[in-house]
Amino acid sequence: MEVIEMKEYQHLIGKIIVAVAIIVAAIIIAQAIGGAGESIRSGLLQLGDALR
Repeated sequence: MEVIEMKEYQHLIGKIIVAVAIIVAAIIIAQAIGGAGESIRSGLLQLGDALR
């Protein structure tokens, strides 16, 4: 059975792809958290107005 070895640049490309995927996921999660925070803020403002 022949062992297939990856070349150094292939490892580097793989690491770059993983890094980009992590960054994209972090941006998506940050936007989701920001949107949720805005929804909570809006809800609290409406609740405050209703209680006045």
